[in-house]
Amino acid sequence: MQHSLRLCSILLLSLLCAQLRAESAPVFFPEGTTETTGWTGRLVRVDEHLAILTVRGGAPERGVAHGKLLKAEVALLVKSVRAYLTGTAADGAEHYKQCLDGARTMGKFLDEDVMTELKACAAAAGVDSDELLLAQLFGDVNRAKGFTSYCSSFAAFGEATAGGKLLVGRNFDYAGHGLEGGVPLILQEIPDGKGAGRPFVTLCYAGILNGWTSMNADGLCASNNTLFGGKGSDSLEGISTCFLLRKIVEQATTVEDGVAIIQKSPRACTTGMLVAGKNKQGAWDGRFVEFDAKSVVVVEPKDGMVLGTNKRQILAVNGIDPPKVVECGRFQALKKYLTGLHGKLSFDDKTQNPVAEKDVTLTINLHCALLDPVGQRIRAAFVTGDSKPAAEKPFRDFEVKSTSVVLTKKE
Repeated sequence: MQHSLRLCSILLLSLLCAQLRAESAPVFFPEGTTETTGWTGRLVRVDEHLAILTVRGGAPERGVAHGKLLKAEVALLVKSVRAYLTGTAADGAEHYKQCLDGARTMGKFLDEDVMTELKACAAAAGVDSDELLLAQLFGDVNRAKGFTSYCSSFAAFGEATAGGKLLVGRNFDYAGHGLEGGVPLILQEIPDGKGAGRPFVTLCYAGILNGWTSMNADGLCASNNTLFGGKGSDSLEGISTCFLLRKIVEQATTVEDGVAIIQKSPRACTTGMLVAGKNKQGAWDGRFVEFDAKSVVVVEPKDGMVLGTNKRQILAVNGIDPPKVVECGRFQALKKYLTGLHGKLSFDDKTQNPVAEKDVTLTINLHCALLDPVGQRIRAAFVTGDSKPAAEKPFRDFEVKSTSVVLTKKE
C-alpha cells in the first residue's frame, strides 16, 4: 500500500511539474490561442519584404518572442552588421573588436529591462548578446567612420492642419551599413508587469529593439535625425540615439515629458530628435530637439509646424552658431510643401504625401512614414531589396490596435 501511495505521489508530482512547465512556456499567437490567452508573440508576414511582430509581457517574454519568431532574421542581422563593420577598415577584426567594446560601454547606460529583453532575444535566436547589442548601437558607436544617414522629419498641428489634428512624417534615409538583406519590421511592444512602460509601435528591422520612427498608445511620436559636425561633442558615455528614442515613447505621455527625458539623460551622439504628441494642456504639439553629449537646445514650432533634416538650426558647431537660414535643399523642399498646404494638411487626403516628395527623399531611403496619432494609423512604404528607394514603393495603411497592427489598405 505504501509503495502504491509513493508511486501515486510521484506520478502526481510529475504531472504537476509538467503542467507548471507548460504554463511557464511562452505561448505564441495564433497556435491554439485567442486574444485573451496569455500569448507573448504574434508574427504576421505581410510579404517577403515586411513583417509585423507584436510582443507582450515582461521584458524576458518579449525578448524570447522576438528571438524565437524571427530567429533566422535576427541571426542574419548580426551576421550582416559584422560583415559591414569588418569590411570598413584595413584591420577589420580589430575594428570590429573596438566596436564591440564601444557597444559594451554604451550598453551600461541602457535601462535594465531593455538589456533583459535584448539578452532574452539573443538567447532565443542563438546569437551572442554583445553582438546583438552592437547591431542596435553600431550607428552611434561607428559615428566617427562617417556613416551616411540623411533623415528628415516633421510634425504639423493646430493651424497647419485640417481640424487641428497632429500629422507626423518621417523619412529614414540610410545607406544600409549592415541592414542589407534584413527584413523591415513593424514592431509593436506591449510591456506588462511592475513598472511597465507605455505600449508603442516602432518601424525598424527584424532583430532591432529600438527603431527609428515610433508612436505610443498616447499618440506621442519620436524620430531621430543625425546632425553632423559633432566631432568632439560625441561620446560613448550615454544612451544611444535610438534607445533614447524608445525611452521617450515608452516612458513619456506628453511632449514636455519627452523633451525632459532628453535633457536629463546622459546623451551620446549629435542628433536632432522630433518629439510630437499632446502637450500638458492636452493640445497637439511638437518640438525638434537638437543635442550632443554636452548641450541641448529646443526648436520651437512656427505656424503650427516643426521640421528638421540634418542641418542644425540652433545648436552650435564647435562654438559657432549655424546660419539663420537652414542650408539644406531637403529642408527647404519639405518646408515649401507643408507651407503650400497650410491649414489643409491631413492624413485622410491621400493626394498629400510630403514624405515621398522627390526633393525631400534620397536614393538611400529605407522607409517613408506618415503617422496619424489621433487615429493610431500609419501609412508607410519600405524598401524591397531591388535598389529602389522606399519613396518609390507602394504605400500601405496600417491601424494600431490594442494587441495587433493590422494592414488595412495598400495603394
